[in-house]
Amino acid sequence: MNLPVIFRFGALLGMVSIASLLMTYMIDLTWMVSGWNSLISIVMVFAAMIMACLEDRRIQGGPYDYGRAVVTAACTGVIGSLIGIAFTGFLYNVIDPNLHLQVKEIMMTKMQTSLDSFGMDDAAAEKALEAFEQRDFKQNFRALGTAALLSLLMNLLFGLLVGIFVRRKPDNPFEA
Repeated sequence: MNLPVIFRFGALLGMVSIASLLMTYMIDLTWMVSGWNSLISIVMVFAAMIMACLEDRRIQGGPYDYGRAVVTAACTGVIGSLIGIAFTGFLYNVIDPNLHLQVKEIMMTKMQTSLDSFGMDDAAAEKALEAFEQRDFKQNFRALGTAALLSLLMNLLFGLLVGIFVRRKPDNPFEA
């Protein structure tokens, strides 16, 4: 495991995540809850993982084991995600403590539009909206801890996928 490579690309991923979050916050809050924003975030994670593995593979030279690739990719993703999660907590709790209310309002509007487009009857839609309105969108330690655990699992899964593509088998399998 090449820690300088992991930390460099993990920090890069974290800084890009922070920049992305700040841009969506300053330009248009609806992008914060957009599917496109999530897709872009996933692409950024994969890109950082692949770049870290390719750099580690280049430095190591020769064969590059699947296990080493998975650890490098997953650790890179975890570091970047933890930086992003920490900044999210800072944004929601220090910079704009009322942000959770704005995000909740945007989500309620999107949910109403979705329920209408599915043709759900008014009583069922109202019940679903009431249940949704009970949710708390605050980013407290519990919510951020849950995000960190989910991030750990997601990054492990992504690392398993990245490892398949960046590994390099030895030219002669009988060589030790």
